[in-house]
Amino acid sequence: MLGRRLLLLVAVLLATGAIAAALTPRDSGQTTPTTTTSTAPALPGPTGGTGAGAREVTRTVNAEGAEPAVVRTQVGDLLHLVVRAPSPDVVELDGTGRFASVDSSTPARFNFFVENPGTFPIRLQETGQEIGRLVVSAA
Repeated sequence: MLGRRLLLLVAVLLATGAIAAALTPRDSGQTTPTTTTSTAPALPGPTGGTGAGAREVTRTVNAEGAEPAVVRTQVGDLLHLVVRAPSPDVVELDGTGRFASVDSSTPARFNFFVENPGTFPIRLQETGQEIGRLVVSAA
């Protein structure tokens, strides 16, 4: 008799646990859209980053633009670059080692101090499309 009661208690607890597990929201493995930052650390440039010659440059590049965009900065500037694309892809600032994911609802965002002069293509990796150029001049 005691064994049956114990077995019934275990069965009720097991059923309660199964119901609780079924009602608990599950983690779908997808993260909520957040701001994507560059993979390389943002280091101050030769001018000291926030020194007298530094400025903040904010630009947006649209992958659906008629012509590739040109983003002009100087060494030491703090660049805030937003890249929009109609489909999921990865934006690469070629030659800088910086990458960020993009899709139709979440733009890629890059925030860093510009360190080296030169021309750097802004490219979508999946399609290989060059959607712009980052032109950096010496300070």
